Parts: sequence; C-alpha cells; structure tokens
Amino acid sequence: MAVEGNGGPGEGNCSLPKEVADGLRDAGGREGLLSRIPDKDTLKAISDRHQALSDPVRLQIVHLLGASELCPCVLKDLTGLTDSKLSYHLSILEKAKLTEWRQNKNWRVYRLTDLGRSYLDGMII
Repeated sequence: MAVEGNGGPGEGNCSLPKEVADGLRDAGGREGLLSRIPDKDTLKAISDRHQALSDPVRLQIVHLLGASELCPCVLKDLTGLTDSKLSYHLSILEKAKLTEWRQNKNWRVYRLTDLGRSYLDGMII
C-alpha cells in the first residue's frame, strides 16, 4: 500500500487516500491493525452469539428471562411454542452461553447468564 506512490505502511502498489494512510499509520500499520482484531476462536464465539440472537423467538426468550427466571412451562405458555421447539431454542441460547438453568427439585429454572444480561442490556430497541 502506498500513499500516492510514495511508499507506505504496508505492501502493494495501490495508492491510498491520505486519511486512510494516516489512519493506518496511527494504528501501527498493518500489524498494529491486525493485532486489534480478536483471534479466530473469539470471533467464532461472537458470531455464534449474534446468530443465536438473530431469531425473533430467541430474542423473545431472552427478554422474558431478562425480566425473571422462568421454568419451561411458563416459557412455553408465554411464547406459544411446543416442547420440542422451546427445547431447540433454549439449547441454542445455552450453547451461545447466553442462558443457563438450574435444577430446583423436579423443575428446571432458566435464567440469563451474565453474558446474556450484558447482551440484553446493550440491545437497542
């Protein structure tokens, strides 16, 4: 990469606009910029969480669990889902580490994890 043919912070022969070259230089060049990006495993985990939250039904479940810890029978009633569909959506949210459950005698009680709460708190509505 070059600024108007004068050489620059990266490799290649393309000419960069001055503001891009300045920004790239200020970021520490190519390596400095790349060092700011999370590793591939972290990016995959973030992507999985965003994918888990991309479904309106799962968003509804997250909002419900944000208001209260709930058992599946209440979630089923509030969402109108069948047992198998609710189980499917809860498993996706669990795999994304957004929800968790605890056993209370014969009941499973679901709640948001701290991570799930932080996603809910950061949502723009």
